[in-house]
Amino acid sequence: MRYIFSSLLICLSFACVTLAPKSEREIITVLETKVSKDDAYDRALIWFAKNLNNSNWAVQVKDKPNGRIVSNIKLLCPNMSTFQSSIGNKNYIDFSVDLTLKDKKVRIIFENLVYSVWNYQSGETVHGPTSVEDSKKIEANCLASIRSDLIDAINGLSSNTRSDDF
Repeated sequence: MRYIFSSLLICLSFACVTLAPKSEREIITVLETKVSKDDAYDRALIWFAKNLNNSNWAVQVKDKPNGRIVSNIKLLCPNMSTFQSSIGNKNYIDFSVDLTLKDKKVRIIFENLVYSVWNYQSGETVHGPTSVEDSKKIEANCLASIRSDLIDAINGLSSNTRSDDF
């Protein structure tokens, strides 16, 4: 009985949360592009390098023949909670992005989503997602802009992937 009570007390004091199953913590998008697989791959790799500061550290899988890039990302996302941000806390989203490129087509999978809040007193605590609805909120508030910027880079519309014509 003491063990159960102690475990419950520890869990409550550290704001334990049960994450949704992995299948509910992923967002899959397939989009059309305007470029070949090789051009898309090169531009995506440049995007990762420029936006994640170090593509050699951030990118775990680089497979150009199969058009695949996999990366783990920790993103500061103040849009998740204006209340948390207003009291000085920082909202983070940890996730993997699995990018598969084909001629004129890309599949982006954001998976293993974890939303956490960091504050100066208690450090980092996990807040979710605990449901599909939480995953959709993370997508709308944090991931949609990343996906849009990445697609712009692949299509050559981003300042992060300048033209070779100069």
